[in-house]
Amino acid sequence: MARVAFPENRVTSTRVASTVGVVHTAAALAILRILASYSWLNSTFYGKDAKFAPDFLSGKGLTMRINEPQMGFVHTVLMPWVATFLTGIVIPHATIFAWLLALGGFGVGLSLLFGLFARLGGAGAIFLAVVNILVAAGGKNATDIFGHNYLLVLAGLVVIIAAAGRSYGLDRLLIARFPTSRLLRVIS
Repeated sequence: MARVAFPENRVTSTRVASTVGVVHTAAALAILRILASYSWLNSTFYGKDAKFAPDFLSGKGLTMRINEPQMGFVHTVLMPWVATFLTGIVIPHATIFAWLLALGGFGVGLSLLFGLFARLGGAGAIFLAVVNILVAAGGKNATDIFGHNYLLVLAGLVVIIAAAGRSYGLDRLLIARFPTSRLLRVIS
């Protein structure tokens, strides 16, 4: 009768394998969070839609992007009510909306980059990505805009569901410092 050899300490080897899996998962969450933050910070500071450009913050840049012939957001909206909202509410208050977009993208980017209040940052990412889809996904670059923002929505969902800021982020330190804070557990 042949004997089957088992490792002497099966429990320890299982714990080590489990710990390695947890470490890899935490690292993957941190990488996803940081890569998503790059997209938000990049769109905030660079490109033709740089939110912190003086022209954009004054409201002129936002108004120009909304009314631009054939490529403006009024012409690329997915639904007619979005065009009505843009022309009736956003344009008269363009400076306020420009600052909200700039600070929102910057806040989401920093939140995801540092893992600080990451669930709140994930919710902000979902909101801003859905706004981008509603405003710009009906134009010539619709596939690119929709696909990119769809991935940002999914990344935001993963950040919220997995509490990704607790994986190599500042949320981990905050939770350790204030373990009984319910609000902190919800937003980080």
